[in-house]
Formats: sequence, structure tokens, C-alpha cells
Amino acid sequence: MGKLSSAFNQLVKSEFSKNVSSQILGTGMAQVLPFLVTPLLTRLYTEDEFALYTSFFALSSIFAVGVGGKYHTAIVLPKTFAKAMNIFWLSIYITMGYALLLALVFVIFYSHIGKELGPLIYFIPVFVLFYGLWMALSNLSIREKRFKFNAIGKVLQSLTYVVVAAILGVLKITFFGLVLARALGVVSSSTFLFWKLKIRTQLPNKKELRTTALKYIDYPKFGVIPAFLNTISSQALILVLDRYYLSDDLGNYGLTYMVLAAPLALIGNSFKDVFYQKIGVLIADHKKGQALLFFKRCALALFLAGLPICISLLLFGQEIFEIVFGAKWGKAGLFASILAISFFIKLVVSPLSSLFNATNRLNIASRWQTAYFFSTFITLGLCATVFEMDVIDLMYVYVAHEIVLYILYFVLEYFTLKKYVFK
Repeated sequence: MGKLSSAFNQLVKSEFSKNVSSQILGTGMAQVLPFLVTPLLTRLYTEDEFALYTSFFALSSIFAVGVGGKYHTAIVLPKTFAKAMNIFWLSIYITMGYALLLALVFVIFYSHIGKELGPLIYFIPVFVLFYGLWMALSNLSIREKRFKFNAIGKVLQSLTYVVVAAILGVLKITFFGLVLARALGVVSSSTFLFWKLKIRTQLPNKKELRTTALKYIDYPKFGVIPAFLNTISSQALILVLDRYYLSDDLGNYGLTYMVLAAPLALIGNSFKDVFYQKIGVLIADHKKGQALLFFKRCALALFLAGLPICISLLLFGQEIFEIVFGAKWGKAGLFASILAISFFIKLVVSPLSSLFNATNRLNIASRWQTAYFFSTFITLGLCATVFEMDVIDLMYVYVAHEIVLYILYFVLEYFTLKKYVFK
């Protein structure tokens, strides 16, 4: 226990901790702003409008997986800035082509895929374009240790969302208000990062792009399809609720997801950004023993950070939601108390998964994500269709599934790094 305490204290005093603190401070503001305004939004927007917002971003998240061909995740790896910029521009070009392809698909097949969202489906390619730009810029700022830029960009994104959503709600333009507000938030954050990072306009030639694409081919090869499957899996509950359950259930779950994701994303995303940069440096410098110890410290820190939130929601989730968001959102609070453990275990495990990129063991993550995809949809599909479970029982089964799969993911993370260290 003494060694564990000593290791945790060293982590707290390290440069890593300072970078995480900087991220948490800025990202905290970015998460607090929407959280504070959500009680107003739940009174301006209906459950059906929250359901529409939830469906839109479930689909957007799935399509956004393809941005940049996942090359943006390799921006932190090259030792020279010039090579990192080659990856950056390669990612941007792929994102632009991908967004254009999506737009053409939606125009051609609108009658088949646009029934639920209507004209809002045309917002998806625009959102994907700016999301891809934001991801590339974000990884570039991580590489340069400009964590404050990332934090400020996230604050600007949230501030834009809060202001636009509130104004449109007051003006009764609520059908697409939440969607437009979130999309404009990503646009504002991307614009800010592009300006602050002073991106040079000297573009790489075709030979440089080709060489870069081939060198890091494992990222699209092993990254896109598994991540696509993983994202669909993470949105599986939304897709099943949208298909087999009431719009009211989907809207309440949408609020639950927004509220639970806020504090956990604050901690998890802040950790993930700095963890990836640090673990990549330790491995590149062949400090493999330090990398394994660093992994253990981070897992402990994430566990301790998320535990109070999990316990609070387990015990008082429904009461908190009814007081803060209004009596009509009590069901969302009940969902929160059920799902708290699944969000908690994801908080601990997901930020550490970037070590698969750092160790170039993407095939291991790929296999887990494939297994996660099939097990999630088989489980939820059977519950909704064969057993015809009500929404509460469905969520209990979902939580049990998440616990088992994410414990397995953590074991794979640990032994992947351990094997890499002692090979």
C-alpha cells in the first residue's frame, strides 16, 4: 500500500500532472458551461427534441470515425515537426474527400436514409468536416504540448453551444436548435486552433504524402474499421432505443448521456490527451519500465477520480435529476443511477487505450473492438426482440455486458504494455 501511495504522490507532482491540471482547468470550464445551462435547456426543449439531438449525434459520431483515415492519431509520433505536418495535411485532405463523399451519398439516397432526421441529415457532412479538422489540430497541439490551446478551444466550443442553444430555445426555434448549437461549437473551436497554431501554408507534395501514407498505413488499416465498429457499439443503446422503444425513452437517455458524459469526459479526455503524449515519449526513448509504472499510476488516478461521481449517481441519481432538471426528467435520473457503473469503468479503461497506438499493437485493439461490436448488438438485439425486455431491464443487461467487456479490455492493455516492456 505504501508503494502504491508513493507512486500516486509522484504522479501528482510530475510534469504530467501539471499538464493534466491545465487540461482539466480548461476542459472543466468547457464541461461546466453546458452542465450549468442544461436545467434551462430541459425547460426550453422537449423530450422529443432531445431525442432528435441524440439521434443526430449518434449518427454523426459513427460517420465521424472515418475522418482523416485515423492518420491524425499519428501526428504526435514523428520526431521532426516537418514530418508531423505531412501527417497533418494528409489527414485534412482525407477528411475533405470523405465529407464530400458523405454529402453525395446523402443527396443520392436521401429518400432511404433521411426519414428520421429529415433535412438535418445534410448537417452531418458539415459536422464531420469540421470535426476532422478539429481532431487534426487538436493532435497537433498535443504534439507541441500546447495543452492550453486545446483547453481554450474546448471552452470556446462549449460557450458557443450554450449561447446559441439558449438563444434559439428562447426564440422557440427548437426543432434543430440543439444540433445547430453543437455544430457551430465545433466550427468555432476548429477556427480558434487553426489561428493559434499558426499553420503554415506550405503544403507537402504528392511524393511526401504518399510516403507518409505508406509509413503509417497501419492507422487506417487497423484503426478505421475497428473504431467504426467500436463507435457503433458505443451508440448501440441509442440505436436500439430509437428502433424499438419510445421517443420519450430516447430523449430521457439523451439527457442522461449528456449529464454523465460531462464530468467523466472532463477527467477522461484530459487524461487521454496528456497520457498519449507522455506514454509515446517514454516508449520512443526506450524507457519501457517507466512506461509500465506510468500506466499503473494513471489507472489508479482515474479510478480515484471517478469513484465519488459513480457512488453519488448510484445512490441519488433520480433525486438529483428531478431537482436540477425538473420533475419530468425523473426517468433520466433513474437511467443515470443504473448506468453509472458502466460510465465509471469506461472512464478508467478508455483513456489508457491509446497505448495500443504508442506500442503499434493496433491489431489487439482491433480484435477487442470487433468482439465488442458483435457482443453488444447480439446482446441488445436479443433483449429487445426475442425477450422483449422493458427499457429498465434492457439497461441492467447492458451494464453487465459493459463491465465484462471493459475488464477484458483493461487486461489486454496491461499485458500488451507488459509484453512490450519485457520483450
